[in-house]
Amino acid sequence: MKTRIITAIVLATIGLASCSESDTFALRDQCTEDACWYSGEFDVNRWTKVSDRDGLNSYYMADIRVPRLDYEIMRGGLVNCYLFVNSNTQTPLPCVRHYENADGQLWTRTIDFEYYNGGVTVFVTDSDFSGDVPDPMTFRIMLSW
Repeated sequence: MKTRIITAIVLATIGLASCSESDTFALRDQCTEDACWYSGEFDVNRWTKVSDRDGLNSYYMADIRVPRLDYEIMRGGLVNCYLFVNSNTQTPLPCVRHYENADGQLWTRTIDFEYYNGGVTVFVTDSDFSGDVPDPMTFRIMLSW
């Protein structure tokens, strides 16, 4: 099992071909005799604002359906999510960045994810809870086992 996981990670690092479709998960099936993996890119153009009962502690989330993310992968595989910073650069989640605007206001933006049987949810939280809707973002999800 360790050999399969290590092989999948090495192959993912080399850069596997993946498909791209807005707001859907495009799977690309790859297998060797040691490991299997799925890789896909998706664009998030719509964010849902979530807050507590008092309207505080707000953040934004986007849910994406990933049918191949099943119980077997959840229990014995790996799920990784990457944010495309630009067309040539990806950063793994969670991603924490610090910002300052021209008025001297400081804040931190955290982008993280969680997964469940059949999907992935991406979260964007600003430390100042300003409520500004995040810009569209592109993510890559890698499943391996």
